[in-house]
Amino acid sequence: MMTNLELLRKGGLCLPGEFAACFAFSYHKAGSTLMHNMIQEVCASSAIPALNIPGVLFDEGVLDHEWQNDHEILEVVQDGRVYFGFRYLPELLLRPGVCLRERKSVLMVRDPRDALVSQYFSFGGRYHSHILPAKNTGEFEKTWQWTSQFEIDEYVLNAAPLLLTKLRAYERHLGTKNMMLARYEDVYFDKQRFLGAIFSHFNLAVSPVIVERVARAHDIRPSSEDPTKHIRQGTPGDHRKKLRPETIAKLNDHFRDVCQGFGYDLDEAA
Repeated sequence: MMTNLELLRKGGLCLPGEFAACFAFSYHKAGSTLMHNMIQEVCASSAIPALNIPGVLFDEGVLDHEWQNDHEILEVVQDGRVYFGFRYLPELLLRPGVCLRERKSVLMVRDPRDALVSQYFSFGGRYHSHILPAKNTGEFEKTWQWTSQFEIDEYVLNAAPLLLTKLRAYERHLGTKNMMLARYEDVYFDKQRFLGAIFSHFNLAVSPVIVERVARAHDIRPSSEDPTKHIRQGTPGDHRKKLRPETIAKLNDHFRDVCQGFGYDLDEAA
């Protein structure tokens, strides 16, 4: 069996360039797929070395807990690449040698109430619109099956602690001086500006023509809701339609403090 490091090298590891390592982070259902796919396409079109560590390992059927603390992977984490695909902050990037707080990063966030509702329709409850890898599919399905008996309000309350853990880790370990914060609610309506700002923040020159083309290709705004699609509906504020008022109140209490640091006033938006 190949190690995680060997799988990454097999996946087409590009030679590093002449720039400081940069990182892109988000979390599930916060526009993460949108951001990571756009970054990947711009880098590919601009000959910018990049590596999607979570994406390569996901395609190989490797579960998160099987790689997120695998320090051997750090052999490929070096200057000269954009590292993207992260939907949580893996422990291996907290090693002192990575110096994550000193690195340029982008963090895309979303109102956690909307993110949890979207997550329910993607891989919670009875819904499974999230893609599965061709390898080890059964193990990935097992991680979601325990939620199949939940209705939406019960699901989001059970899933909230893990999302809070992700947000707290970003709050604690990404230095605000070098981090570009982006909110899904803003990005949804102006993807081109967001994409251009990422590479400007990374100090990487890219053609505005490439940025415009990639952003336009990913500017998908469904006219109606479809629970079977990855982009189910997209419009901010969906939690107000889907959750009971008492559920929203509990989520407000759960996320209020951390969300203030990311630019959300949950009481105002409730």
